[in-house]
Amino acid sequence: MPLEASLPAASRVSPYWSAVRRLWQAQGTRLLLAILIGGALLASRSDAFLTVRNLRSVLVGFSFVAIATLGQLLVILAGRIDLSAGSVMGLGGMVSALALVSGIDPTLAVPIGIGVGALAGLVNGLFSVALGISAFIVTLGTMQVARGITIAMTEGHTVSGFPDDFLALGSTLAGLPIPIWILLALAALLAALLRYTGFGRELIAIGGNETAVRLAGAAVKRIVLTAFVVSGAASGLAGVLMTARLGAALGNAATGYELTIIASVVIGGASLSGGKGSVVGVVLGAILIALVNNALVLLTVPTYWQQAFIGTVIIGAALIDRIRR
Repeated sequence: MPLEASLPAASRVSPYWSAVRRLWQAQGTRLLLAILIGGALLASRSDAFLTVRNLRSVLVGFSFVAIATLGQLLVILAGRIDLSAGSVMGLGGMVSALALVSGIDPTLAVPIGIGVGALAGLVNGLFSVALGISAFIVTLGTMQVARGITIAMTEGHTVSGFPDDFLALGSTLAGLPIPIWILLALAALLAALLRYTGFGRELIAIGGNETAVRLAGAAVKRIVLTAFVVSGAASGLAGVLMTARLGAALGNAATGYELTIIASVVIGGASLSGGKGSVVGVVLGAILIALVNNALVLLTVPTYWQQAFIGTVIIGAALIDRIRR
């Protein structure tokens, strides 16, 4: 008698059930299911949800947050946090805008905005890593400094009148907004970095047990500093793309985005204590938050409930993470 025929039925199907169970336990699966259910419910309540105009607006708004979220993921994987992301977005967009109106070519103005974000990340990293100050305190201060500089540079006035080459960054390509294409490229690059490079593996290990990684001889300070710089650069890029999409730079641009960015990371399954998280998860987390925010707008729910939702999500995700650990 063949061996398979002699095995109990439960034994023959258990590998399949195990695969299904692993798929269900994956954070991305649950998030995707929540997005699909939420989208279906919203479509049944509002005819405006499935319109091309609304979906494109949701995609574009989500892309800015998701790009900054990718940088935030690196910092959180290392067991730190970056509260300055939203303000750095505003600063990067404003610096690029001022460079453009002063006559600087877009091919230089865009890198300048990204570089300003990277510089803010470098400051965060140096104070946190080199001087040992809590990342929470450092980035909270940087958040205020960046926002103040952004408003002071124009005394609160809006900057506009950009060349068409720059505004093209906010247009569409092959049916999708260009920021979405940039997001997809960065997500693929970051996923490969975390999975296949020593830097990525050491970064995740630092969040899990920093002391052990340091004793193993890894350059912990350099790795964490790099994570902060990348986070700042990603925020600067997001701010530049937002400016291109809006066609103007505002002193209060991306105000409060830092909470949305952090919420996207924790909803995406990353642990606030570090050492756990995935690119797919945080991108899906950003989509889910964008969907909920869009639902609140379409259903004419007061805007202050959006802030209440984001705060509740962060507290709830932190509680779930604590219970799980």
